[in-house]
Amino acid sequence: MSGAQHHRPALGICLIVAGFTVFSCMDTLVKQSAETFPIEHITFVRYAAHLALLVVLIPFFGIRTFLGGRKLGFLTIRGCFLFISTILFFGAIASLPLAEAAAISFMAPVLTVGLSALILKESVGIRRWSAVAAGFVGVLIILRPGLQELTTAHLMVLGTAFGFSAFSLMTRHAGKETPALATLFLTAVTGVIGSATLLPFAGTWPAVSGSSWGILVLIGLLALLAEFCLVHGYRCAAASLLAPFQYIQMLWATLLGWVVFDSLPDVWTSVGAALIIGAGLYIWLRETRIRQVTPSEVPASEPT
Repeated sequence: MSGAQHHRPALGICLIVAGFTVFSCMDTLVKQSAETFPIEHITFVRYAAHLALLVVLIPFFGIRTFLGGRKLGFLTIRGCFLFISTILFFGAIASLPLAEAAAISFMAPVLTVGLSALILKESVGIRRWSAVAAGFVGVLIILRPGLQELTTAHLMVLGTAFGFSAFSLMTRHAGKETPALATLFLTAVTGVIGSATLLPFAGTWPAVSGSSWGILVLIGLLALLAEFCLVHGYRCAAASLLAPFQYIQMLWATLLGWVVFDSLPDVWTSVGAALIIGAGLYIWLRETRIRQVTPSEVPASEPT
């Protein structure tokens, strides 16, 4: 992801839009499948299908390409954070409307700024802190604690945002030369191991038709396709150009929630989502201006 690679912005934008569109379709299938399968089963098959396809490629690229070299441990821990955020989000959308869950999860880029200041001691000015505060206000508007019941699913989405923020911070420091295949492979391995440890608590596998199993496999393949699009999208254009396009996922979550589940976000969710997205876009603008003064491209992260 060196600067020399950022020479195809149109292709990069198309790949980012495609990646988040595919993720939205995957989330819709997860929500549907949750009516039949426990979330632990869905998550395991999602990562297992992802891993199986990558294992097929090992003879063509060599096992060293998939292990990340000296960054093996670092990328493994990074994958654990993504697994945590994934299973929490899958569990949340089983009961929450897609648009509401997506809106709250968009706190992740905002939280990343706060965590980078608190943990990594990066310099964050008052304007970006104000954007972080605005994002939290947006979440409070959606959750309305005291005015509506705060469910476990809401807390799971907040956990998703925190987990993905940690994942994003680690992605920033993974290094620009980390092989894309190593990133995808170690993400899949940690996901399979993590979800496998939860299978004993999920009960027996349900007796369902072959098409239901096919949908679970499709979820895993869609996840791999989406991650592939995002990884290569960010290699075609600068992250500062592509960052705003992640919010197309909110559009798809609203549209698919309406078409598939006959569910539209209420006024409070819409207002809160607007604040969160606005805060994220403002942070993007500020970081873009800072990079123009002190150029240093920040590697972009993958969603769940």
